[in-house]
Amino acid sequence: MIQNNFSILYVEDDATLRSIYVELLQLYFKNVYEASDGKEAIEKYSLYQPSVVILDINIPKINGLKVAKIIRDKSPAVILIMLTAYSDTQKLLEAMELKLTKYLIKPIKTFELEDILADVVLKLNEKKINDNTLSLNCNYYWDKEKKQLYCKTNQQIKLTKKEYLLIELFCKNKQKIFSNEDILNYIWEDDTYNPNKLRIIFSKLKAKLSCNLFDSIYNVGYKLKGNF
Repeated sequence: MIQNNFSILYVEDDATLRSIYVELLQLYFKNVYEASDGKEAIEKYSLYQPSVVILDINIPKINGLKVAKIIRDKSPAVILIMLTAYSDTQKLLEAMELKLTKYLIKPIKTFELEDILADVVLKLNEKKINDNTLSLNCNYYWDKEKKQLYCKTNQQIKLTKKEYLLIELFCKNKQKIFSNEDILNYIWEDDTYNPNKLRIIFSKLKAKLSCNLFDSIYNVGYKLKGNF
């Protein structure tokens, strides 16, 4: 059962072979898009923006190397896997410049492709975790997708509404220094300006976490601890 939301584009002009491998790819990816030539591949990539592209070098209309270069120029982070029946040195050198994840000589060994797909999904999951989390002081981290604070053991930290708003504000602007008034206006909105309230919330949060997530900048305000 698919446990991710990743997508892949598979480009192969042999309809029978394409049908066989699409079934395999569906075991690893939620969405599998197909293309039979280079022109269709570029159109499908532009439309769906998949995380992974597998394509043959020898495809009609626009060859696979040119397609891969166009896709790589658009998306430097996309995972590219090139398939070819050739072992030509020049084509290998050209392909290397495209920073391919893998270069496979056809006919493809199914077990070899399965190993590659499993590794690709693992890397995509790791990247998703890194993209969705912000590391904070004392091994705490903020999950940007869930908008929750967690400790290093992945246990969620229970926050009051105002503690939540405080951390959310800084995590959305991780390099910014906020003045006391900015913070108070965000957390208490139209309430009367009272710096004592701010000192209390910072103090209580520090005690709860046994850690200080913030640096106090004298006569300026506060910022997140750490290098961002």
